[in-house]
Amino acid sequence: MEYAIETRKLVKRYPTKRSSSMGYGRGRGIPSFSALINLIRGSSGAYIEALKGIDLQIKPGEIFGILGPNGAGKSTLIKILCTLVLHDGGEVYVNGYDPSKEPSNVLKNLQAVLPESRGFSWRLSGKQNLEFYALLYGLDDTESKKRIDYLLELTELKERAEDGYQRYSTGMQRRLLLCRALIRDTPIIIFDEPTTGLDPTGAADFRDLLKNKLAYQEKKTILLSTHNLQEAQEICDRIAILDKGKILACDTPDNVRHLVIEEREIKIDILPIFPDKKYDLLVKQLNEFSYVTDIQPETNQNGRIFRINIRLKKEQEITEILKVISENELKIKSVNTQEPTLEEAFIQMTRQAKKKVIKEEETGK
Repeated sequence: MEYAIETRKLVKRYPTKRSSSMGYGRGRGIPSFSALINLIRGSSGAYIEALKGIDLQIKPGEIFGILGPNGAGKSTLIKILCTLVLHDGGEVYVNGYDPSKEPSNVLKNLQAVLPESRGFSWRLSGKQNLEFYALLYGLDDTESKKRIDYLLELTELKERAEDGYQRYSTGMQRRLLLCRALIRDTPIIIFDEPTTGLDPTGAADFRDLLKNKLAYQEKKTILLSTHNLQEAQEICDRIAILDKGKILACDTPDNVRHLVIEEREIKIDILPIFPDKKYDLLVKQLNEFSYVTDIQPETNQNGRIFRINIRLKKEQEITEILKVISENELKIKSVNTQEPTLEEAFIQMTRQAKKKVIKEEETGK
């Protein structure tokens, strides 16, 4: 299978400082082309690894999310895919093309949409701005008109197409940016923080646009980098958690959020009761189950217990728990399961990775 995006043991290094031992400076020549490349890359001297041999396979038509804290290597990966940065080791392919060897073919297959991207004229209407870029991209008049009309309809900007760009809201500007990225109709679209700066309604609308129109209707492959874990959980088919240049996990959002979280919580609403010896006996009985790890009551303003929160091992069924509660004559109103969130899994994974690094530094391994 040919992947839309594939990396194999991908490595990128950045120099911590330029080496003074190379002997190049004002009035001095560079002896060879390879020496020039080494100077640009900073391969001499100390360096840090932004990407440490990552392997990714992104399928055509997939919405794939890259998650990670600041400094994880997300931006570096995007820059390599967009031919802005050369990788130092391993392999990388965009629809089968190597960005370092065939950048023009890569750029025919890929377009990036960055939140800080502008380049629109405030004096022109939204449609005129798109016509300008269509001209830059080499589209003829007939093809340009057809494509722009389609994109304005797709992004629900048709009614405001003749309005000046300065009258566009942040959400409308983001959709116009998407129109510009889609003019060339590339099969792969990369987004960096696609909903940053949007209000909740605008963000929800934009996510719907990406998932239901761009991915499912247009059949685009979407790679998005985001700090919004709820967003990733909602729209991504698969995600990779990247930290300090390494992939900690790569799977569906549901599988990742269950990967490191060993417990789940059930919330049992009951007819309110006052805490008494009978309730204490119930807690004692529940604690006898080896799979129960914590029991916490919630009380109302009158001091009555109306909910019992029980943490237990994630795969454990709850029939025995409900049976014990019923046998103690508590009236159960409802039972809700609190599943682990992607945010909880993300935090636990990155904390574990940090502890591992600290331990390795302390032991010198």
